[in-house]
Amino acid sequence: MSEGLAAEIVAAEGELKGPAPDAWFTRLDGESARLEEALEWSLEHDHEQGLRVGGAVWPYWLARGQLDSGRKWLARLLEVSEWGERTEGRAKALYGAGTLAFIQSDRDASLRLHTESLAIARELQDQKLEADALIGLARVSVLDSDALVMEQHAQASLKAALAAGDQQRVATALHHVVEAIRRQGRYQEALPLYDESLLAQRALGNERGIALELHNMGNVARLTGDTATAEKRLRESLELATRLKSTHVIGYCLLGLAHIAGERGEWPRAARLLGASTAAFEKSARAIDPDYVADRDKTTAAAEAALGADTFATETAAGRSSDLEAASALLT
Repeated sequence: MSEGLAAEIVAAEGELKGPAPDAWFTRLDGESARLEEALEWSLEHDHEQGLRVGGAVWPYWLARGQLDSGRKWLARLLEVSEWGERTEGRAKALYGAGTLAFIQSDRDASLRLHTESLAIARELQDQKLEADALIGLARVSVLDSDALVMEQHAQASLKAALAAGDQQRVATALHHVVEAIRRQGRYQEALPLYDESLLAQRALGNERGIALELHNMGNVARLTGDTATAEKRLRESLELATRLKSTHVIGYCLLGLAHIAGERGEWPRAARLLGASTAAFEKSARAIDPDYVADRDKTTAAAEAALGADTFATETAAGRSSDLEAASALLT
């Protein structure tokens, strides 16, 4: 029955949000109708359970690129409960909704949702929920291009996660701390923290987190002029992200490798990589991080100038049409 699936999802929240959610994601691929029935049942019969279902299942919607659908469901669940319910379930659903809004660069919605989630977390004196909401606000600061405020929120999240003794949240907060430091151009300070963050992801067995940090380490290596390390890290990340079908990480890796190709004057390859990167972001339904836009536009303009408009268009089209799961073929 639908309510049975709802209860299973709530019980499996740790798996859905953990380092190895793929078994649950695969199951939900085949049970989309039952999931919708479970959500409808919860809307009518058990608001708190519905909020907990939404708060547990949003990573699935994110992984499958179902952002619009996920946001609509969470909005319905939150609307039904919006008068007076200050519960753990509502805080979790707000965090999920705020995260999906952030992914789509909906800054105002993300700020509103995470702000309410933080208020509830503090009312409940729940440090895990507080750590989550503070990370949500750190992400909003990304959209504001305010790395200093991002660092402040991330450090506060790290403090709450450490107090709660939650290693997964500690790893998430540490990732955002070092990213905030990197965005301020404090590269030498960031490098050892990336090593620490990578170790934290490895300890959790979080392959998606490992792929992301390998990319970040490659990106910083490129920014500091260490092209050999940059290419090594980006290729390692791309290989892992391709196996995991993590399309947004694939997009960032291809973009980083496009920059390196451009720096070497390998403009046809740079254009193909730019096209493939764009296709990866489109497939993921995620907006590119604003922090990466200026570099992308600079390499794009340089490639078009070097190749001419027609050749550039041909090469980028070839990259866009490539199979993302065989993206490494573009590197030869």
